[in-house]
Amino acid sequence: MQQTVRLAEYIKGDLDANDFYEEFKNQYSDGFDIKKDFQRIGVVNQTTMLASDTQAISDYLKDVMIDKYQLSKESLAERFADTRDTLCYATNDNQTSVAAMLSTDADLAIVVGGYNSSNTSHLVELCEEKLPTYYINSPEKIISDKDILHFNFHTHQEVLTSNYLTVKHPAKILITSGASCPDVLVEKVIEKIVGFYSTTIKIEDVAQQFL
Repeated sequence: MQQTVRLAEYIKGDLDANDFYEEFKNQYSDGFDIKKDFQRIGVVNQTTMLASDTQAISDYLKDVMIDKYQLSKESLAERFADTRDTLCYATNDNQTSVAAMLSTDADLAIVVGGYNSSNTSHLVELCEEKLPTYYINSPEKIISDKDILHFNFHTHQEVLTSNYLTVKHPAKILITSGASCPDVLVEKVIEKIVGFYSTTIKIEDVAQQFL
């Protein structure tokens, strides 16, 4: 968004057009003409980008175009292509679901997925805003009911954390996974965690509620 605000200054003509080519070096295509090509714009995004970030950027630039050209709702399409729906549906569904899950009263979150998966990292970001969050790529990372080996995607290192499980009973644990994470992997994680608690409910029945 910080770059978007800066870009808007060039679109509005508040900054010297010549400075654009240096400030956004390697971020525009060959032959890009700031005076001509900013007259009609659209917004597309990397498929795994946070949907909320994409929406905020799109809305901001839309307002810039409306103000600059005094556009009505009917004439908006002449200057702004509303291309916000470019997210991978699985990714978008996951992000929407996690945002809804975070409205519940939970003690911690466990996110399952590959460490090189950007869409999984975004789910971790969402969870970290509300809860202690542990990012793992296999059930083996849950060493015991005391220790967990999890990935810090900010530093790109695995971290061993002790006493990660709440002492509260029953514990309320939010579990989610990346778009391409196999269901069986999530099942194994659920089975391992449920195994730490005394329950009369079958593990298979608990796991089924998450799938």
